Amino acid sequence: MKARSGTKRRAGVLGAVMTGAAVLLGAATASPAAAAEIPWGQANFYTGYYTDGVFTGDVFPIPDTGTKTPSECIELPEPMHSIANFKYAWVEVYSGEDCTHVEGRITGLHGGTLPLPALSYKVLVSY
Repeated sequence: MKARSGTKRRAGVLGAVMTGAAVLLGAATASPAAAAEIPWGQANFYTGYYTDGVFTGDVFPIPDTGTKTPSECIELPEPMHSIANFKYAWVEVYSGEDCTHVEGRITGLHGGTLPLPALSYKVLVSY
């Protein structure tokens, strides 16, 4: 009896592994058009929100400071509702003018809708 129960168990494990492999293979062959547009190698603010995997609104690029030292406070031309940071180690975001009311630090390879509109920012460290 133990041999049969072990055989059934192995068959169940093998079936689970094969199902997992099929799911991974399906994910790997999915159409690239279905993927969200990620701004790799860029850092941008957006006037719109991050919705359904897409950043919306007008784009405001975060320029490279050209140094490894923190930037001065930079005022945004209008309130920004989302950010994508795929370029710098840290972007410190403020909901007030003149870099007041720190909202948080957005690390590299992160982004999304901000809890409050950003009015100013600093680039703390650039790559």
